Amino acid sequence: MRKPVDRFLLRRGFTHRDGRALVRDQIVLAAVTSSAALVLSGFGGWGLAYVGGAALVTVNFWWLVRFAQGLLAGTAGAVGRAFFGYFARLGLTGAALYVMIVPGACPVWAVLTGMATVFVTIVIWGACRGLKPTSVKEA
Repeated sequence: MRKPVDRFLLRRGFTHRDGRALVRDQIVLAAVTSSAALVLSGFGGWGLAYVGGAALVTVNFWWLVRFAQGLLAGTAGAVGRAFFGYFARLGLTGAALYVMIVPGACPVWAVLTGMATVFVTIVIWGACRGLKPTSVKEA
């Protein structure tokens, strides 16, 4: 499952290896745990709320990594454009959370648990990266 997702992300412009790995791992983790949440909840409200939270944080993480990759490549554009994009994404995220929790009456803990998948992805990525030997020597 990792290689097709990796190729998909490369075609979408994720050229930085570590950024692509983070987004790939987030997509895979969100998909696997969302499937499990749906099955375990009997395709009920808790599972759907979990999927909503996981999808929302995955899209936000996608945007964040693309933005960081643009900064590293020097193609992110002007500061004003970057701030506008940040606040536009923040507003969309807030609106999506509002719709899920208030009119949608999704269980808040399920949405937050789905959103926590990004934290798990980063911790696992960092732990695995820390286990790899490096060739950098301290001065």
